[in-house]
Amino acid sequence: MMKHWLLGAALAAAWQGFAAAPELTFAADPLESYYPVQGRIAGAGKSHLNLLQREFGLAALSLYNPTQATMYCRITASGFDGLKVTLREAAHIRARLGQLPADVLPELSKDGVVAVPAGENRQIFLEFDTRNGKAGTYRGTVKAVNLKDRSAVSREISLDVIAQSLPERHPLQVMTWDCSLRQSSGKERENLLAELQEHYVNNFHVLETTPWKADTRGNLTEGPDFSKLDPMLKFLKGKGMLLLRCASPNSKNAPDIRTAAGAKAYGNFVRALAAHMREMGFDYDDYALYPMDENTGDVFYAHAKAAKAADPKVWIYADPTKSREEIERITADGNYTDYIQFHYRFLDRRDVIEMARPHLKISSAYWCPVIQKRLRPAWYRNMGHVAWRLNLNGIGYWTSLWMPGNDRWGVPWDDLRGKTASAVTVYPARHNENVPSRRWKAFRAGLEDWLVFDLVRRKGNDALLKKIDEALDPKKGSAEKLKRVRAESVEFLRKGN
Repeated sequence: MMKHWLLGAALAAAWQGFAAAPELTFAADPLESYYPVQGRIAGAGKSHLNLLQREFGLAALSLYNPTQATMYCRITASGFDGLKVTLREAAHIRARLGQLPADVLPELSKDGVVAVPAGENRQIFLEFDTRNGKAGTYRGTVKAVNLKDRSAVSREISLDVIAQSLPERHPLQVMTWDCSLRQSSGKERENLLAELQEHYVNNFHVLETTPWKADTRGNLTEGPDFSKLDPMLKFLKGKGMLLLRCASPNSKNAPDIRTAAGAKAYGNFVRALAAHMREMGFDYDDYALYPMDENTGDVFYAHAKAAKAADPKVWIYADPTKSREEIERITADGNYTDYIQFHYRFLDRRDVIEMARPHLKISSAYWCPVIQKRLRPAWYRNMGHVAWRLNLNGIGYWTSLWMPGNDRWGVPWDDLRGKTASAVTVYPARHNENVPSRRWKAFRAGLEDWLVFDLVRRKGNDALLKKIDEALDPKKGSAEKLKRVRAESVEFLRKGN
């Protein structure tokens, strides 16, 4: 009998080691990508979100396995009727310098099962889409069930969606140099566009060419041929501003742009392009010519000057990186450029931005770090804050998505497989799908912050605006101040002020 009792006790102890309820706690910041995988993570048992209509609510939970064997948990969310809820698992990825940020956010599989090794935790990321929801209070639960013994744990989330809506299209010009639309078609292209629009991108990097030739006197002899450009024009019409790379130098088939014949040839091309854009239903403020990338030297200047001579209403885009003299030449000295995205280095040279601003229709800024995955998502959220703080009317960064096999900067899924690192914030996937990063969600969160603060500005609450400016000030601000003023702004708007 004693042997049987001891055997039963041993089996019971073994069962306890392999079967138990998972543990579930809320992460303090759903946009933080670094956390320990081993051991428990302390957190709250409930979560409450205050949102505006059309705002995306975010939450993250740590799912911990207290047993001695791998646990398979089914995760479900229920009770949020009227809201679209997306469940994701935050997956780690190797960054170029050896870091392991939990940056990748794939949706859970259809069965909702997550595997958690013994003594480890996995993070569940939730996204609440309020675009089709009504104002009101929503209460629901997230449940994790251990499939071995059916033990379960639930956590409550409540959301207050106030009767104040964010706009469908962002007032800022938002650009991420996405190159995937060019190399896609059908459902894949539609999904990519939806992904971009869901994150407020409204400026599109149009890479399609329009071949043309000119003789030595500057007369067009062939083209321009718009057959490659037109399908993309039709696809993107009404979606935002198009930045046309077909305006790039044509050194092989036309005279040097710095000669009179070259300027004449380019001017003839610009007139033909502008006429075609009108035929396609585009006004002058629907597109801009993008002659050169990160270059405002003599060749760019010659293109901009020739284009303006041919048609002064045509917009010219530039993204300079360093020279005040070159920027002054294309703005204050000649008004040859309409839309400038200043490289982030100019954020420390505000005098250059202020010198050019009166001569521009759009003043924007952009970032171009190559080794991006290691960066905390707050770095991306800050982009919207910079636009607010510097009173810019555009913002952007390079880049959201290239396509598999075509990213010369590296392999999107592994920064250690390539000469450098992939800069994408949206990961390519199979079956016409794409996988967002936490940095991508943070970029949108910063743009939503801007929209909330803009509503406060429109309602004339000067005292609250002063707090907002202080919270976003690089020297006086902090993450905690931002959190408080964001909550105070939503509460102010909730009261219908």
